[in-house]
Order: sequence, then structure tokens, then C-alpha cells
Amino acid sequence: MQPQQGGGSDTKDKPAVVLRPFRIGVQYIDDDVFDRTVTLNAGTQNLDQYNIPSTGFLDDVYLVVENTVTATATASGQGAGLENAPFCAIDSFTFTDTNSSEIYGPIDGWDLAMISKWGGYAFNDDPRANADLFVAPTSATASGSANGSFSFLLRIPVELCPRDALGSQPNKSSSTPFKIKITVASIAAIYTSSATQAGSCRFRMMPKSYWEPTATDGSGNPIANQPPGVNTTQYWNKTPIQGLTGAISPDLPNSVGFPVRNMMFVLTTQETTPSRAHGETDWPSPFRMQVQSNTTIDRIKPIWKKEITENYGYTVAGDLAGQKDNGLYIEPYCRDFGAKPGWETRRGYWRTTDGMRVKVKGTIGTTGYNGLHQLNVYTNYVGIGAGSSLAALTS
Repeated sequence: MQPQQGGGSDTKDKPAVVLRPFRIGVQYIDDDVFDRTVTLNAGTQNLDQYNIPSTGFLDDVYLVVENTVTATATASGQGAGLENAPFCAIDSFTFTDTNSSEIYGPIDGWDLAMISKWGGYAFNDDPRANADLFVAPTSATASGSANGSFSFLLRIPVELCPRDALGSQPNKSSSTPFKIKITVASIAAIYTSSATQAGSCRFRMMPKSYWEPTATDGSGNPIANQPPGVNTTQYWNKTPIQGLTGAISPDLPNSVGFPVRNMMFVLTTQETTPSRAHGETDWPSPFRMQVQSNTTIDRIKPIWKKEITENYGYTVAGDLAGQKDNGLYIEPYCRDFGAKPGWETRRGYWRTTDGMRVKVKGTIGTTGYNGLHQLNVYTNYVGIGAGSSLAALTS
């Protein structure tokens, strides 16, 4: 018998090369810091667009905001922050990919703070937890000075899971960068008194990335040159539902079509100065979520608060460090690996399809506010990279 040409039998019998995981060949690297300072005033201001430097694979971006007021206050009440202060110093935030498609936004600074806190990205993820980094604006007295100063630091999460680097984004072209656009809020949108002295507000951002992976490990074994399911991307969208009062049953068409990682609900009053504290008091109990003909959530408020304490460690409702933010309730689908949501195996993602009908139901109270309410629905969903699937990424 003539042998096959081209060594076909040798090729057929040769075992496939098994690549070691991407994380073995990389380490974190920091990059240049974006640094801009503006003076707060009566209007909004656009910061320069931040084109994130090309590195290897973008992991996260850190955002530091520091407002310094040096003028002496002359009247009581100046410097006190509104309910969402100081995070509301960011009037608008948008994070876009290399094709200028929105990954986050447009959202505001408080939205970004809640995404960072509740999304499942760190061991201690409360932006108010470190008093060296978080300073809330304080009210002035007739003899006080520097009232209205504040600072905070937020993570802009890109990566989904640091265990295997899923969700970190290829970032290798300076001509098509990831971009961040920020609009700075007016004084009146930050403080209870628009007569508060203007501060010098500094914005700094620093990306954290993985370098290009090494070709082999220390023993010469080949390493994967990109994360699993490369170009898999997490998104956060925000859908405001206005004009709610009494019994409600709005549809949520913007929350389906992809695997869902988190759903977060925030209830506020719908007035000139919205109140999440009143939204907390008026929260529907029970709160129901219906998916097609099935009711997946039918939960009274005390049980939901207990689940939040068990999952996250946050306790009494409020807006201080270690507290469950007023008016906010979350349903995590990323709690299937450790005791806390995040660093998940992806087994618990809620798999939705286009056209799936989802609605929430309940009766909003009127103890805190006798008027209309707004329910903001935040959906954290995952777009799977081309050529991969959720099944392939489930460990």
C-alpha cells in the first residue's frame, strides 16, 4: 500500500496542543494618568475626552475626583450636599469601546458609584468605606471655611472575573481607543445651596491593564495569547420609568436579549429634588417580577433586605459607609462561586432572549411622598465574544 502524501497519518495522530490559561502569562500594569482641573460654577462643563492609552488588555479604569474649596463661608447651610452628593458632581458619564459604541452610559456619577459598589468587582467595594479617599461635603457656619470640599474614588469596571480575565478588552490601537466622556455638574446640582463657594475640582483617571502575554510559561508550555471568549463585554444600561403611583406593572423591554449578570432597581420620588429616602419608605412590598408567565421574584421587603445583608454585608438602609443605599434593591445573578456576588462561574446568569416579556409589579406606598415616583432599572448584561458561547465560558 502506498503511504498517504503529505504525511497525513502523522498529522492525524499528533495530539492537539493544549494552551495554558491566559492569566498565567500576564501581570497587571498601570498606565499614564489623565489629569484635569475645573472650577465649579453655575453651569455644566465638559472635560476633555479621555482617550485611554493602548496597552495590551484593558482591565479597569480608576477615577479620582477631589474638590477643594478655599473660600470662607459666610452663611449657614452653604456646603451641604444633596442626597447623591458628592458622586453627583459628575452630571454625565459615558464609556465607549473602540467602535464608539456605549459600554456604560449616559449615566451620572451616583449611577457609576452604585455600579462599582454593587456589581461584584472587589472584596470591599463600598466607595464610602475609606475615609482617606471619601469625604462628603459639609455644611458651613458663619465662621467656617473650606466647606463644600469633597473627594471620592470609583472603579470603572471592564473585566468580569479576575480569576480568568474574562471581559478584559483587547486595547492595542492608538487610532481606535476606548473613550471616556465626563460632564461636570453645576454647583446647584451638587449642593443644597447654590450660594456655596466654587471649588477647584480635579479629575484623575488611571487605566489598569494586562500586558501582552508571554508565549510560554517557565517550563516552555505554550500559553493562550488572549482571554477566554475574547471580546466578551459587560454592559450596564439604565432605563427610567416615570409617572408611577399606586399599583404598577411596567414592562422591561430593555432588560432582555443577552445573559443578565445583575439587575438593580432604584425607586425615587419624581419631584424637583427627587428623594431615594422616600423611595425606600415607599418601596413596594411585595415586589414581583414576571418573566413570560412565570413569577421569578415575589419578595417582601424584609426578606430582600436580609438577602442583601447576607450577600453583601451591607446593613441598615441609608447613604453612609456600610449601609444599603436608600431606595436600592438588587438581584445578583453572579453569586455562584463565593459567598459574595462576583468572580462567578457564569452558571447563574439569567439567560434571556429577544422579545421575552418581563414586567415588575407591586404597589408603591405614599408614606414618604404623596405623588409620582420614578423607578430606575439598571441591567448588567454580557455580550459574548464572536466564536464563543456562554456554555463554553461556564467553568
